[in-house]
Amino acid sequence: MTNSAISYRYLPRAACTVEPWKNGLGSTDIIAEERIGNVAGEGWDGLVWRLAATEIPTALPFSDHSGYERHQVVIEGEGLYLDTPSGTIDLSTPLKPVRYGGELKIISRPEKGAVKVLNLMLDRSLATGEMAVLTAEADSEFPAGTHLVSAVAGNVRALVQGVEIDIAEGDTVALEIEAAVSIVIRSGSAVVSSIYRT
Repeated sequence: MTNSAISYRYLPRAACTVEPWKNGLGSTDIIAEERIGNVAGEGWDGLVWRLAATEIPTALPFSDHSGYERHQVVIEGEGLYLDTPSGTIDLSTPLKPVRYGGELKIISRPEKGAVKVLNLMLDRSLATGEMAVLTAEADSEFPAGTHLVSAVAGNVRALVQGVEIDIAEGDTVALEIEAAVSIVIRSGSAVVSSIYRT
């Protein structure tokens, strides 16, 4: 759908494609991605950015994604820590995004059972980005760019530039915004993954 300076696509969870981890030790549900020239493909060749959901059932080494920036947030479960040679990344609290380099050598440590995370991966040479969590009645302004609004706790009703958008839990809406807009969450909780091409 298009509304003046905004266009959006609905991305149901059921439409996700599954791809093995780069190291073969798990799999990920790909929600959305962009490749150089918008050419369809698989794996990491030409990948500018990717948003995906992944379950981490036990302690596992993460794949090496040198050259990519990772933004990650726990959306199901709790008690996740990521051990690196230089210290521990604390993801123990759900819905608190963290950011780290894809080149880090990481061993996951879920201390309270399996967790599910959202991952935003960005080629540092081509894009920057961020993750934000919006809860009911939150009102935040977002600049021009690509913004992926994922319903992570209950069904989400969002108001974007006067357009009301309903997102079922587990689904995502991809917004393409040409100028700064306000996103208001009327109900539920959402993770907004933002991508800015450089």
